[in-house]
Amino acid sequence: MSAYLASYLAIALSIRLLAGYLTVIEIGLLRSVGSLAIAASAVWAGGVEQRRNILPSNLREDILRSVLHLAGSLALIWSLAHLPLALVTTIEFSGPLFAAVLLFLVLRRRPGIGPALGLAVLATGIGLLVFRLDAVPNRDLAIAIGAVAILTTTNLMLARLAAQRSTLSIVLLMHAIQLPLYLLLWFFVPEQWSPPPQPYRLAFDLPELAVIGGAVLALIVGGFVSQAALANASRHASPLQLCSADTLRVPLITFAAYLLLAELPPAELLLPGLWVLCGVIITSLPVAATAKLRPERPGRA
Repeated sequence: MSAYLASYLAIALSIRLLAGYLTVIEIGLLRSVGSLAIAASAVWAGGVEQRRNILPSNLREDILRSVLHLAGSLALIWSLAHLPLALVTTIEFSGPLFAAVLLFLVLRRRPGIGPALGLAVLATGIGLLVFRLDAVPNRDLAIAIGAVAILTTTNLMLARLAAQRSTLSIVLLMHAIQLPLYLLLWFFVPEQWSPPPQPYRLAFDLPELAVIGGAVLALIVGGFVSQAALANASRHASPLQLCSADTLRVPLITFAAYLLLAELPPAELLLPGLWVLCGVIITSLPVAATAKLRPERPGRA
């Protein structure tokens, strides 16, 4: 998960910096084009046998996941461009809640006592967050929460696909499906998806061209690495553990936003954030194995 956390940090900061120059759809399109180019190059370099195994017999699940991921990514990009980074990443703590609900609805799988307690604490923290942040419009919070719900769903679908196929196949097909959709949105979506009027600035001086170029490179490479790393992690952890471990990026984002952008989290975020953090820690605790029954001693004759 370390590669995924690092790539998400790069993506969040690059979106923040590019938001003053590109629209939300253009940022998503740029990420899709770059990730598709990297994945296609890796597949081509892998040899004939790897190229033969790229296309699955049924594309229905890939298409559904790609469309959902596009919608969730646009909502997340909008949130990262318009809301405090610490707030967005804290809202993403709600991922384990959606994962638990989906696992119950689809597989009838209920969390144990420990995870259930953690989810209850987490839900309390998210509730406090929603009701205490008066400065953030409800519509903006709804977009951020909707992004988490959609991307949690696609992460669970990714875990299923990763058990069947290679990581390159999943990533390549996703971006190949998304690219024409991004192009359609770029041509036909009206201008209200405009960028913020003033670009975000780093806390230290760098040439503007270097900032834009570095942000573009971080967005492209991070977009590919995040999906590849998440697919690999899906093979070694349960969905609930994966969603919980994913939220370790919150303190990283908060620290990076302060260090690089001089952006402090809202004061109202402290108490709900601590509640959410406690909930995620409890949810992520390993479940103790059931104690084995001791064999009965043979009775005396």
